[in-house]
Amino acid sequence: MWLRILLPTLLFSVATLAAGADFDYDAYQPAKLSDVAKSLDVDPRADYWFAADYPRYHVQATFTGKVRPIDPGVRTFIESWIKTTGHPLADIGMFKQQVEIKEDKQLYWMPIQEVLVAPFKKEVTVGGQVDLYVLLMGAYRRAPVFAVSEFDSAETTVVMSAK
Repeated sequence: MWLRILLPTLLFSVATLAAGADFDYDAYQPAKLSDVAKSLDVDPRADYWFAADYPRYHVQATFTGKVRPIDPGVRTFIESWIKTTGHPLADIGMFKQQVEIKEDKQLYWMPIQEVLVAPFKKEVTVGGQVDLYVLLMGAYRRAPVFAVSEFDSAETTVVMSAK
């Protein structure tokens, strides 16, 4: 008898954990980086502003091909954001590099999760379009800090038809 009660509960728990491991694309609101940046209400006297409500955006932009270590000031900002928001301190090691992204004429350096760096370099072509799923951590020196959580190469294959 107890097995009939326990088994469905156990199966539901396992299914819930497995589903939780999937990336939730629906949690990312379509946006333009420039619109998000303009909407930030950051005190001009503040060096840091933390977005504690975890706003997430799905944006389309161009990869410039540039990757570099995270700027030391941005690194300190990320460490402070992780501590302030109560994330495990081990998460600080998730971000070591940043990618340069262009939307229209504006350039953005975005921290990217370390596990995504190699696939990003492999799958996204220089000058190619990319769908980015970013978390707004806040702003450092009034510039938004968008962290890349996931991406999809937006490159499409053109099929030519014979006439």
